Amino acid sequence: MRMRRFLLAVLIGVALGALLIPRLGDEDDDAPSSAPAITVRDAWVRATVGSGGMTGAFMVIENNGGTADRLVSVGVDAEIAGAVEIHEMTIGEDQVMRMRPIEGIDVPAGGNIELKPGGYHIMLLELQRDLTPDDTLTLTLTFESGAQVEVSAPVRAME
Repeated sequence: MRMRRFLLAVLIGVALGALLIPRLGDEDDDAPSSAPAITVRDAWVRATVGSGGMTGAFMVIENNGGTADRLVSVGVDAEIAGAVEIHEMTIGEDQVMRMRPIEGIDVPAGGNIELKPGGYHIMLLELQRDLTPDDTLTLTLTFESGAQVEVSAPVRAME
């Protein structure tokens, strides 16, 4: 009888252990992933022609996370530009293109947003010098979540 109780206790212990072992690895499921949720690809800046004093930066922002985020600001070295703004280009009912600053760009969870000529883009204003295809700029993108992404953006000639 004691042997049966002992074996029953061992079996119960093994069964409970089998139920708990798969859960041991789950504790880290809520921990941040080592891969960043926000990544950027295909970044570039349009070269300046003459002394225009401004240009645009373009890229694809990808959100591999499970929560939407929002691009809220962009920084660049003050030796390059005195101001940076997030812009949107739209065509009004009168078929006239209008460019205006906006407070941010939503990047959906598991999705991406393309910053391109004629749409969302980043304006580099008060340029301190002309930008040529030999240049590469470092832009710092800041998101509502607090995430910051440094982007290396080569300068491309006007197309």
